[in-house]
Formats: sequence, C-alpha cells, structure tokens
Amino acid sequence: MSGQSHAHLNHKLILQFTLISLIAVASGTIFRPLFVELPSYFTVMGSINTVLIFSVYLFIRSHRFPAYEMAALFFVAVISIIPLIAISGGVNSQFAFLLPLYPIMATLFGSKKQSIIIGMGLLIAIILCTALGKFFVDLTGEAYNQSKSISRGFWLAMSVLVSTYFGLFFQNRYRALTNELEQLAQQDPLTSLLNRRGFDIKLKASLAEAKRQHAVLSILLIDIDFFKSINDRYGHDIGDTCLKYVADCLKHHIRQTDVLARFGGEEFILLLPDTSHKAAFTLAEKLRHVVSDLNLDELDQPLTVTIGIASTQLPHQHIDDIIKAADLALYQGKMNGRNRSELATDLSND
Repeated sequence: MSGQSHAHLNHKLILQFTLISLIAVASGTIFRPLFVELPSYFTVMGSINTVLIFSVYLFIRSHRFPAYEMAALFFVAVISIIPLIAISGGVNSQFAFLLPLYPIMATLFGSKKQSIIIGMGLLIAIILCTALGKFFVDLTGEAYNQSKSISRGFWLAMSVLVSTYFGLFFQNRYRALTNELEQLAQQDPLTSLLNRRGFDIKLKASLAEAKRQHAVLSILLIDIDFFKSINDRYGHDIGDTCLKYVADCLKHHIRQTDVLARFGGEEFILLLPDTSHKAAFTLAEKLRHVVSDLNLDELDQPLTVTIGIASTQLPHQHIDDIIKAADLALYQGKMNGRNRSELATDLSND
C-alpha cells in the first residue's frame, strides 16, 4: 500500500471511529436517564462531550489538517473520559471499562510509540487511582470498598496491558503482511525481478536523486532474440526457463544501485544511475556476451540478446523519451542482425 493510500485509509478509519463515538455518547446522554437515575452532572457532561466530539468529527471530515486529526481525536477522548471517571469513583467508575480501548485506538490510528506511551500512562494512572481511591467522589452513590477497588484496579491494569500488547502485535502483523503484499505486487513471479509497477516506483526515486545531483541516467532495453520461435519449438516451459536464466545472469552482473526489471514478455529493462552512454554501452556489451556464453541443456541453439541503449542528462530530457529512444535503438539492433548492442546517439551525451 502506497503512503497516499495508507493516509486515505487512516483518515476514513478515524472518521468512522469518531462518528461511532458521537452516536454512542449522544445516545447514552439522551436515553440513559430513562433507565438509570443519576445526578444531572452526568447529563450536562454528556451533552458537552457530544458537542466536543461533533466538533472534532466536522474537523476530521473537512480533512484540512490531516496531520492533526489523530491528535484531535485523542484530545477529545481524554478530556471526555477523565472528568466522568473522576466523579464516579475512579477505578470503580462504570466508565473505566473504556480505558483499555485507548491503546488499541492508538495502534490502529497512530503508531507503536503512541500505543506504548498511552498504555504506560494509563497503567500509572490506574495504580494512582487505586491507591488514592478513597479520595475520589462517587456521585453514583456506590459506597467505597477498598478490597473491591484493589481488585478492580488490578483487572483494569491487566486489561490495559493485554490491549496494549494486542495492539502492538496487530500492528507488527499488519506491517509485515502489508510489506509482503507490496513486495508481491512489485515482483515478477517468474523471474523474481521487479515488474513494471515495481520498476516505476524505483524509477521515480532514481529520477528525484538524479535531478538533485544533475546526474546522467542511462536505460538499457534487453530483448531475448527469437524468443517466439523458442516457445514454439521447445514449449513455453523451456521459454520460461530461458527467461529465468537470463534474469539471473543479468542480475549477477550489475551494480547494487542499478535497477533491473522484467519489462514485459521477453524484454528486460535496466536503469543505470549516474552512468554515461559510453559506460552503458560497455556494460551492455558485457551483458550480451555473458548471456551468449550460457550453456543451456534444454536448447540446441545459442541464446542471445539484443540491447537498445539511451542516456541523457536530466532534466533536459524526459525519462519517457529516453525509454522510447532505447526502444527504437533495440528495434534498430534487431534490424541490423540481432545479438548486438545499439546506441541511440540522438539522445546520448557526447
């Protein structure tokens, strides 16, 4: 998942959570007095909390300040619950059961660090409230019982610990699965190279770096010669084997900074950062020879490649123009007999 998609999903989750909280608090404020007799303080505080949550809902829905949406939600969550707990018996409060939700909420909408901070903060607060329980006012009328308060404080602390652990475990699994899915979405399943999508992502990063440094970029388009006839004569399984062999061969003869991908069919693309057309041509010839030196038991004909090369100084040329130039050079190489490296001189630096 891209950063933009993740931010959009996070915004939608925060918005939905705020809406659910608004409905729950408003419903409790309106309907609770019909079933339970409580001091009017709770109705007043419920009304204030409803207005606060509604204001935050409108703020989040506007999406004008996305960086502060999570902070606004937590701020309202804290100032809504603390006064209610303070006047209804501390750890004995009927509202205390909401506290274990806070670390999970922090994990879902925030980060591991926020979840740990909130979890530890709640544990300290619960311990203090348990120790100082007799000093809390309980407007619900429930008599203070020390042993019951200690028991409730203990189980409340355990609930917060479990929810914090669960939140951290969930986020670790979520990140691992997300990274795995992103990797699979950017990888060609046959050759284990980058696919077109993965190459485009790497290309954007390389372009940004090249523009900052005014560096040279080169592109190699590498096409397996007579690949269709290989498939027709030997079968697609042998064709797939050839693709794997060529991919492995190319991968082991390039730099770590180079970006190799399967561009489609029997074609590969190689991005060479900070590489002039002369250096790119030298590398192309090296790659062409190492591929032709491959001995495949499955074939009784040589396996060769034709390579089209283009390079330019950014930002004077657009990267799409360089790829097109390399493609034209590749076509020219095939017209000139295949098994050769062809340089697109019109887009190359002298």
